[in-house]
Amino acid sequence: MQMPARMLTQDAAIDNRRVQRQRASENTAGRANRIFDISRYGCQIESNDLADGASGQFVEIDFGTIVTRAIIRWSDRARLGLEFARPLGSREVDTLLAEQAPIRLRRL
Repeated sequence: MQMPARMLTQDAAIDNRRVQRQRASENTAGRANRIFDISRYGCQIESNDLADGASGQFVEIDFGTIVTRAIIRWSDRARLGLEFARPLGSREVDTLLAEQAPIRLRRL
């Protein structure tokens, strides 16, 4: 059974823009999908897989140890701004920054 994602209210979304984002490592040789920055609420990635992604489209992101769903909030060629359907925990963000696992994306 698929559960609908709960989207943030306008006030909560504005507050989330103020969340400290952390830059991902630049060591991304050989990876088709790359994280530019990440916070508990979303990330900015580059993906050749979803270069034609439309705002409002749902995707599943497989970070290796963490799999989550997100909505595309904006796209500019191969760069996408994603809002996680459910915020990640601080430890999960730290784990994603520490590991260099390939990222896999899938349209839902």
